[in-house]
Amino acid sequence: MCGQINLKMVEPPGTMPDIFLSYSRADRPKAQTLAQALEAEGLTVWWDKVLRAGQTYDEVTETMLREAKVTIVLWSETSVKSKWVRAEATLGQRYCEFVPAMIEEAERPIMFELVQTADLIGWDGDRADPRWNGFVEDVKRSLEKAKSSSPAPSEQAQETEASTTSQTSAPKKKKSSNPLPLLLGLILLGGGGYYGYQTLIVDGELDVGSFIESIQASPDCDLCPDMVRIEGGSFTIGSPVTERGHSGTEQPQTEITIKPFWISKTEVSRSQWDTCVDAGACRTALGGGEGGLPVIGVSFEDALAYTIWLSETSGQVYRLPSEAEWEYTARGGTQTMFWWGDTYPGGGIVTGAMQDVGTLPENPFGVSGMLGNVREWVADCYTNNYNAIPTDGRAAQSGDCSRRVVRGGSFRDGAAEHRAANRARYRSSIRELSLGFRVVAEQP
Repeated sequence: MCGQINLKMVEPPGTMPDIFLSYSRADRPKAQTLAQALEAEGLTVWWDKVLRAGQTYDEVTETMLREAKVTIVLWSETSVKSKWVRAEATLGQRYCEFVPAMIEEAERPIMFELVQTADLIGWDGDRADPRWNGFVEDVKRSLEKAKSSSPAPSEQAQETEASTTSQTSAPKKKKSSNPLPLLLGLILLGGGGYYGYQTLIVDGELDVGSFIESIQASPDCDLCPDMVRIEGGSFTIGSPVTERGHSGTEQPQTEITIKPFWISKTEVSRSQWDTCVDAGACRTALGGGEGGLPVIGVSFEDALAYTIWLSETSGQVYRLPSEAEWEYTARGGTQTMFWWGDTYPGGGIVTGAMQDVGTLPENPFGVSGMLGNVREWVADCYTNNYNAIPTDGRAAQSGDCSRRVVRGGSFRDGAAEHRAANRARYRSSIRELSLGFRVVAEQP
């Protein structure tokens, strides 16, 4: 198996794939062709990185990297720049048999320059191609090597017992028994690169404390939205029954404690969205407009696809905000109906037509467009009230997950919808023309 690491399983018991296929989202068509050809050779491949409800990308990736016997990485002009692919390749090389392949002319990351790499540039899926046959032989040889080196169950039990005895008789400095989540959840966030990572390995183990200290909080990414750091704190979500426009879905008012996070300064713009479309990772938005106008006509699934693509491309973990994170930011430290007070209109209200995301005033947290312009998807499954809302700021994953919560008012709405406490529900597949989104990045 891919390293003998104790991880929580996220897939049901059963046959796990032989191969973990690492690729850039922009190379998905080529990855699909290659995966199908490998399956035609009698191999099993995990390549279609689709999440089930309640799963997170890094959690699923951890499990598949652990269970696969061989990691194949597809190097292209895009993937060599992807910190997700680099991290997966680093872990694959460290814990599994590793078989890289070039699918485009590109400068490989320096730490992989000395690794023998298959040449599949221009390969179109022809299984009679001699280059393909040689590649398959390499993969099967690596599989046999992985199988022969995996200890039998009885041997694993003996190793575990011996390890326990050794630790009892000779205590050592405490190490993380589960470095893989840190590597996927933290190394992907940026700082240090391969050589920085190598300096943190002590006696073959990760020095977790030093590793955490080496991480940068904000990514260096030209295509990423501008992000604002939101300090952690506590606030009361919901609205009192005396508030004008109050709805029963905003009850009971509940105290929430939020950890620090980063949120995009503006709603995702049409030009930012079109970059994802051009990369083949997002579908064309239904809404009109261009440039700095907010993207509209995107479903919850569309918004989720954007966050996955942005994460893979940038190396920073992006996601949709939780409902609690959204309201905490929208209030900007206030408990009034709107961040500017209890009067309407005011602040960032937009009527008649959308405005450029960069033209709206900022609230006290330095974030614009939170209570105006377009409504915004958040990550929560819809519930009729706050009786079971997580009090730590996480998104609700119980309730009706075929419907997701929508927050904020749009240029089409009135005072009630613009309140910080207002919430609505939409089917996750709907593509409404006054509905967009913004993104969040967690603090490492």
